[in-house]
Amino acid sequence: MPSVSLPPTPPADVPRGLVKAHRIALCPNDRQASLMAEHAGWARVASNWAIDRFAEAWFTGEGEDNEWLSDMDLRKQFNAVKRDLFPWSKPLSQNVAKNAIIHTGRGLEAWGTYKKALKKGKRPRRVGFPKHRKRGKHMSFTPTNGRNTIRVKGCRVRIPAIGWVRMTELLRFAGDILSATVNLEADRWHIAFQVDTGEPAPPERPGPTIGIDMGIQVLATLWDGDERTKIENPRPLQKALAELRRIDNAISRSIKVHGKHRTSHRREALYARRRRQHARVSHLRNDHHHQTTTAIAKRGGTVKVETLHIAGMQRNRRLGRALGDAGLAEFVRQLEYQCAWYGTAFEKVDRWYPSSKTCSACGAVKQSLLLSERTYRCLQCGFACDRDENAARNIQAFDPAARSAVADVETRKSSRPHGLQGQRSVNQTGSPLPLHAGS
Repeated sequence: MPSVSLPPTPPADVPRGLVKAHRIALCPNDRQASLMAEHAGWARVASNWAIDRFAEAWFTGEGEDNEWLSDMDLRKQFNAVKRDLFPWSKPLSQNVAKNAIIHTGRGLEAWGTYKKALKKGKRPRRVGFPKHRKRGKHMSFTPTNGRNTIRVKGCRVRIPAIGWVRMTELLRFAGDILSATVNLEADRWHIAFQVDTGEPAPPERPGPTIGIDMGIQVLATLWDGDERTKIENPRPLQKALAELRRIDNAISRSIKVHGKHRTSHRREALYARRRRQHARVSHLRNDHHHQTTTAIAKRGGTVKVETLHIAGMQRNRRLGRALGDAGLAEFVRQLEYQCAWYGTAFEKVDRWYPSSKTCSACGAVKQSLLLSERTYRCLQCGFACDRDENAARNIQAFDPAARSAVADVETRKSSRPHGLQGQRSVNQTGSPLPLHAGS
């Protein structure tokens, strides 16, 4: 018989289809909750040990003596000493420590890539050195060891070294479970699954080209070529500020009367109440983002979103809290993967494209535009419309190829002799641009 060549089998950790995530609340008993806290502490200890060991090898040397330890090197050294340093960890799942060191290694790799880019003269996004995990904060651990090492049966999940734990709902997606992370939020345990559904990437869905302008007062302004749609900002943090201030004042009074280090059940109840309030704010924001991004992605076509430097914008002391309350970065992140789920093209517009200053009718660009000017008025053609709608129109009509050609022309203009720098610029439509607001 002629030999039949079979296609190569992909590795176990490589997804075979769309990967979807589902986060579910858990209902553990007292014993299971105690074991989860112990595993979260075990992950914290392993991560902190890896950070200290890497710092010892990399920062204490001089010149070529610096030794870069990968996550594999750190895991080998940790396995050699963990029985002597941490004998209490024997009954716990060792996959938790392994995954914690792997995640720490990823953070170290990102930090190393950032440092290499700085040496080459580039200006990448800042990545800091991984920090130590503190006791009682960021309580999370990953107990998986490959594909389908976590079993789900109905509303129950089997976590290694813990047992079967009840869940509040069924797992939404069917397929192989790649990983699962258990974390504590507002005194309640949750588990987040990553499921390889095995479904191929969906075909491109026909639809309009939608331009989205992000904002604070209005979360997103959409323009599809025919009509404008505004998505209001729910402002969950702004609505909860009064309650949060009352709780903070009560905590401050307790600390002033009884001292910082003399805790009480009443103060712990206030801390728990504050954690629940912050979790409620986060859940309201995420629910609103999920519903709106899903509705946009299901329309099909192409979605264009402006690229914003959110971290830099939040340094503004007047707008920082409002920007954090809007959750613009999370909105764009959810919109990107939702478009991939439903076959909608997703594009990010150049960060330096002046979508707010450009007239969507004639293409003239204003030299300055105040935040207080909520209505855009063109000085060239007299076009007037809502400021956010004008920006959404420009984003919807954005063409990367045309933009790069304009950038090349501007680069060539900047190399002209000094005596020609004062001449009028010409926009894409051929009409001269004003040199100042009064011209």
